[in-house]
Amino acid sequence: MRDKLLHTNEEKLEYIIKLLKLKHGDISQKLGISSSMLSQIQNPFSSKLKPYHLFAMAQAYSLPMEIFENVNINASSQIKQMLLTKETNHFYKNRELLNKLVGVWYLYSYPSNPNYTEVHITKHTIYDNGKVVDEHNNRGKVYFGKNQSLIVKESNNSKNLTTITFDNNRVTYENFIFSRVSKSINLNKELFNFGFFSRDKLEVNEVKRILGNKEKSQVQIDYGMLERLNQIIKIKES
Repeated sequence: MRDKLLHTNEEKLEYIIKLLKLKHGDISQKLGISSSMLSQIQNPFSSKLKPYHLFAMAQAYSLPMEIFENVNINASSQIKQMLLTKETNHFYKNRELLNKLVGVWYLYSYPSNPNYTEVHITKHTIYDNGKVVDEHNNRGKVYFGKNQSLIVKESNNSKNLTTITFDNNRVTYENFIFSRVSKSINLNKELFNFGFFSRDKLEVNEVKRILGNKEKSQVQIDYGMLERLNQIIKIKES
């Protein structure tokens, strides 16, 4: 395979998959995404590739995240050398923490619909292999970092991804706060919000007391930024 420049993370990902001869079915299973989504995240023109896809790939196949984070690593020969000499990645096996997570949890947060004031209570089950399934059959997996960990889920209906980040040391208390990035159901736009997991199924009023004001726990991503970014995109020469 001759040396060539890889200008985007999509191109890097496609190159790695071919170099390591990874099977699409295996990747889909390990990342918890559909085969169609896997094809889309390798397409530079689809804009479907997100950081959590790269984190999941790094964890599943022990890839150095520097490949995707460093723009100066853009030659296939560089990437090949890094894969042959890789030492660490940004995710870890954490059997002790996984044991604490296994079982049923209830996720509490405010909904994305601005006209809906009640809280969302969603039952989640975390299994011994790290897989996560909620009561709506949205599926994903836990990825462990040194101090924080990440749950990545794919929606059963929309096939959008949701990422939930939490501090490892909070799990001990059988309730923990999280930050979540997801697509809002009514507008299909990115939404950032805070919520918490608990082993106990709590009363709605108690949940509202803990969450506080909805306006302080939820942020809609400014799509004006996307418009401004589109203004500086340069069309690549063919």
